[in-house]
Amino acid sequence: MHPVPARIARLCDEVAPLLDEAGRQTAATIRDTVGEPLRLAVVGRVKAGKSTLVNALVGRRIAPTAAGECTRTVTWYRYGAPERAELHLHDGTRRDLPLHDGRLPETLGTPAEDVARIVVHLQAAALRDKTLIDTPGLATLTGENEDATRKAVLGVSPDGSEAASRYAAGQADAVLFVFREAERQDEVEFLRQFRSATGELGASAVNAIGVLSQADLFGDGGADPFAAADAAAARLAGARAADVSAVVAAAGLLAETARTGLIREGDARVLAATTGVPDQRLRLRHRLPLPDGIDVAALERLYTALGVHGVHEGRRHCATGAHQLVNWLETVSGLGRVEDLLRRSLLCRAHALKAMRAMAVLTRAADASEADTGAVLALIEQARLDPVLHPVRELRALRNLVAEAPTSPLRVELEQVAADSSDPDRLGLAETAAAGDIAGEARRRAAAAQSQAAFALLPAEAEAGRVLARSYQLIARRAES
Repeated sequence: MHPVPARIARLCDEVAPLLDEAGRQTAATIRDTVGEPLRLAVVGRVKAGKSTLVNALVGRRIAPTAAGECTRTVTWYRYGAPERAELHLHDGTRRDLPLHDGRLPETLGTPAEDVARIVVHLQAAALRDKTLIDTPGLATLTGENEDATRKAVLGVSPDGSEAASRYAAGQADAVLFVFREAERQDEVEFLRQFRSATGELGASAVNAIGVLSQADLFGDGGADPFAAADAAAARLAGARAADVSAVVAAAGLLAETARTGLIREGDARVLAATTGVPDQRLRLRHRLPLPDGIDVAALERLYTALGVHGVHEGRRHCATGAHQLVNWLETVSGLGRVEDLLRRSLLCRAHALKAMRAMAVLTRAADASEADTGAVLALIEQARLDPVLHPVRELRALRNLVAEAPTSPLRVELEQVAADSSDPDRLGLAETAAAGDIAGEARRRAAAAQSQAAFALLPAEAEAGRVLARSYQLIARRAES
């Protein structure tokens, strides 16, 4: 086991005897799951395109995108075999949920109020390093659906009461927030609550990223919609810098179609047959007949799979067949940028994110316990000061720096050091670098960071400098030993 989750597991063993029964269950749950892949909750307003984006990330059309009982239930997608779906009920029992043609059904066969979540096990490579938690969304038509989202991610109901799970801060280590357009007040409030639920570290910008979905629908119909979406994403990122580390634009529908094998050679031929037809004429297809030689029914299916922009622009990228069209869809959809952002911002520091949440959960369990709270908090503080858990301090320093001084040159340096990579990579050295070179470079950087901390004008920069200096000292110590 990686040293960080191993240290958290030891902390759970130490505090469990000091907690009450509910607290011991919480500690046992953390111990059992701290070594699992990062749990990433996909959150946003209803109809923002969350399930479509999940399908694209997984590479399967598994998540239902039409209204139904499954879309109103929190659903986990995790790596596992054999492939199957299960209903996890509130009473602790589990029931099989048959997949229909590889997809979740629209109905559960069990009263929805009895279901805590759906868990889907898939042999999908994308799920090896993360578990995706698809949520019903915010601003739903029923309070129960929104309540399910808040309990899954925050661990609390909208009124702030603790959820039945007792391990507060929800079940998510990080959040992928899906914006459909400019942020709404309920979205801002949710992100604020997520920052609060993460615990005393106050992390959010370091464990949340944003995606501006449906990028193909931006613009005024004449301009490039993706350029307009990129500009809107940049504005969102600036406005919500304290809540999400970055925002990228993506077209979930195009990404889902490209990644899930929906395009065939026949589809490319149908689009190619419309090459000489003006866009406006295609928009009027329901009123005026199209020229001979165009399969109207097949074209209509492509409008469903690709949307208006996907059809009108995609027919310019299918002359050599379906592979050309799929490659264009893959590129223009922006899904690659979403995956890159996931790697750079969340997956590269998954162990620290999970440790951060675990300590927040244990702290709340101690506060709620009828046992010796002081002794438990002392053990948590002892663990927090352990050099093994220094990555958590790096995340805290990074969060404060982003909030107070986002343009500080220390930010890039701290992001690189906080990544869960090798020590040579953290220093920008070759993997084959000699131990002496690693130690020497680390010592040099530690001295520079201490100097920056001493002359910093902002508290966040001073703290970042001190944390960086400690990070480099630990790297040097590892190299020398």
